[in-house]
Amino acid sequence: MKPYSFTMIELMIVLAILMILLCLLLPALNKANARAIQNSCTGNQKQIMQAVMLYCSDFDDRTPPLNLAESFSGSNPSRSRNWWSNLLIRSKFLPEPKVWISEIEGKSGSGVLVCPARGTENRTIGIYASVTYGVGYQVSLLLSRIQDASSRVLIGDTRGSISFYSPKTTPWTDTLPQSFDPRHTGGSVAGFLDGHIEYRPYSAWLAAKHRCFGPQD
Repeated sequence: MKPYSFTMIELMIVLAILMILLCLLLPALNKANARAIQNSCTGNQKQIMQAVMLYCSDFDDRTPPLNLAESFSGSNPSRSRNWWSNLLIRSKFLPEPKVWISEIEGKSGSGVLVCPARGTENRTIGIYASVTYGVGYQVSLLLSRIQDASSRVLIGDTRGSISFYSPKTTPWTDTLPQSFDPRHTGGSVAGFLDGHIEYRPYSAWLAAKHRCFGPQD
């Protein structure tokens, strides 16, 4: 009996069916991958928020300032390694990253201070590289005096800076490192002063009805 073999037409039909199935599955796989990255980002920010709360418990209920130096503009040398990220790491509330982009500027290159979305695309903006998290204030906040802690943002997905501006005072753009980055399917993740984490579409963060960036709203 002569062994059966596929004809070229049959092989092309099988390949076409496989390609159709792959095209149907890819959106679901991409969606699942995006959700996994978002969940990982949420986990990072939960860990950072826990570190901030531990810092507050050791420093009279005050959050770590953006920078410990009295003046951190320009080339003031006292600002080096005194950013909020440095403070949390130096206080042992967060593990030290295996890689620093710039320890002097508090810019981590690995670990919980870097969003897992960094591997999905090149997010380089000016001197900044990768994706990270930023805080939205300059001085320490006294938690006991904040009545709307559950609606006030403390940290969030930024485009490359360890701080962010309020969109009400400085319009966010896709080239501004201090603006939120809609890297999670068109939205961003942020942590609030009561410790909880939220994901919102980018348009929702910009909406005036969300008073989450402090009294300047």
